[in-house]
Order: sequence, then C-alpha cells, then structure tokens
Amino acid sequence: MDLPADTLPATDSMKRLPTGLRLATWNIHSGIGSDERMDMDRVTSVINTIAPDIIGLQEVGWHRSHHSKVDQFAFLREKTGYHVVEGLSRDPLRSRFGNALLTRFPVTSRRWLDLKVLGHPPRAAVAGEIGDKAAPICAVVTHFGLTPPEREVQARRLLDVFAPETNGSPPTVILGDFNMVRESTRASRLLGEHFSTCVAAPTYPSWRPVLPLDRIYLSAHWKVREAQVIDTDAVSTVSDHLPLVADVELVAQPAEVTAADLPA
Repeated sequence: MDLPADTLPATDSMKRLPTGLRLATWNIHSGIGSDERMDMDRVTSVINTIAPDIIGLQEVGWHRSHHSKVDQFAFLREKTGYHVVEGLSRDPLRSRFGNALLTRFPVTSRRWLDLKVLGHPPRAAVAGEIGDKAAPICAVVTHFGLTPPEREVQARRLLDVFAPETNGSPPTVILGDFNMVRESTRASRLLGEHFSTCVAAPTYPSWRPVLPLDRIYLSAHWKVREAQVIDTDAVSTVSDHLPLVADVELVAQPAEVTAADLPA
C-alpha cells in the first residue's frame, strides 16, 4: 500500500543526502521504561542525543485500554523535528500503534506492507524513499513476530518487495526488531541472502542485554564505519530495549552494484 509523500517542499540542499549517515533502530515499548513509567520525553531526549539521520522505531503508540491515548507519532514529530512516517500495525479504530520511520531528510514516497500471519498478532513494515527522487535511498522499518515459522513467512514477504535487485535498485536499509533470539536463524539467513551486511548486538533486555533482537540490514551499497549499542544507565530505564546505532557510508551507487556484489 502506497502512502502519500511529504507535502512540504524540499530545498536542493535538503534533497542531497550525505554519503555518511547515522542509522539507528529502537523498540521504544510505547515509552514505558524498565521502571514501568511511561515518559515519551525520555524517548525523544535519547533520540536527540543519538542524533541519527534515520531511525526506525517499533512499538510506537498505544493498543491497550489502560495505555495513555497520547498520539506518540505527533509527539515524536514535534519534539524531534524529524519527518515521521507512520506505519500502523493494528486496527486504527481501537488503537494507534505500530512502527515509525524518522528522518532528517524529505521522504519522497512511502509504502506500508502487511506482515500479519494468521493466528498471530498483527505485524507490518513501513518504508520510505528518502532524498532526491533521482537518487533516493530506501529505509524500511519492521517488527517481526515471536515464532520461527512466523518470522520466516515475514522475511519472505519483506524480501518479495524490498530485496535488492542486481542492477539499479536504490541503496536499502532495514531497521527492525526481528525477535531473533539466536544470531543465525532461518529468517536471518533468508535476509542475509539479499542483504550483505547485518549489524547486530545484544539489545534486550535493556537492564541486562543478552539477546540480539534488534538488527540493521544493509544492501551491498553500504559500508559500516562504526556500530554500537547505547547502554548508559540513563538509557537503560527508558524502554525494555536499547538503541542500536550504525554509522555507515554509501560506497556504491545502484548502477555500480552487480550480481557479484550480492551475497552468494
């Protein structure tokens, strides 16, 4: 499902993306921290401190009757100044909950992808093409399910739409909470067949991270310069996950990537 692009005009300087970008992914747990307090100001403070160019957030908003009905997507937009692409994953008549793509740069097109598997809670992905329409990058934000068969179906569905092609596809990043307990799983191997680099490190639970649930997948256009988990005492109380950050550099344009550059 295609969504409307940003309506605000972008200047030429805003359209041109730098070759070096800071990416991040973070499950914010509806702003509810390990201290069981919901405080979206803490969330936006962490985001502004990390200062990513593009960040994917999971579990944004509310879907339970006892949750605060604050529009967290609007809050993020107001408090960070980023462009925010909403990717709702649950019934919008009874909730306002899902993924969010935040970026400093204009979003020229948006797409929502249903990842729900029968018998499991709703899941989705949201994507945006960012920067100059003539040479955009594609950023995808997703949140996979809790069971291995579910995640395998979701990985295949995601790849059907966003797998890099051998010639001319935009540089692509996937930012997500993949709920993969082990470093290597069937779903991770499927993704790895099309995305040559995966940034992963223990991010869950935030107070004693041991599981690499949150990951960043990169097409062959990118090189990772540095990656880190933000695990300060202050950040560890903001959510039950820690933010994963990667500083990357665009080292190849779409036409320069051939079949030889893709994973075997």
